[in-house]
Amino acid sequence: MKLLTGFTPKALLPARCYHPKPPKQRLLEVIELLDNHGVLTDYNSRLLEAIATAPIWDEEAYAKFENLGLLIAKEQFNLAFINSEYEETLASPENPDNWKK
Repeated sequence: MKLLTGFTPKALLPARCYHPKPPKQRLLEVIELLDNHGVLTDYNSRLLEAIATAPIWDEEAYAKFENLGLLIAKEQFNLAFINSEYEETLASPENPDNWKK
């Protein structure tokens, strides 16, 4: 893959080579990305706030938060790694099926 594209996708890296960023840093990067693209409106920021505080309130809200988040994460992962080998995507740390609670 590196010979074709000039880089190795994250899905092809072994787990020991992949060092994930802390959750707080990832969230701040998402907010910055939304702001850079001009889509961080007051409405979107309130939605992010509601999502971020959902686990605090009750188990039902947390279950909704978790189910929706996993559904969206799986959809995004499938789109991002659509041309990758199936076996390699199964072992990827980016694969939502590999995330631990």
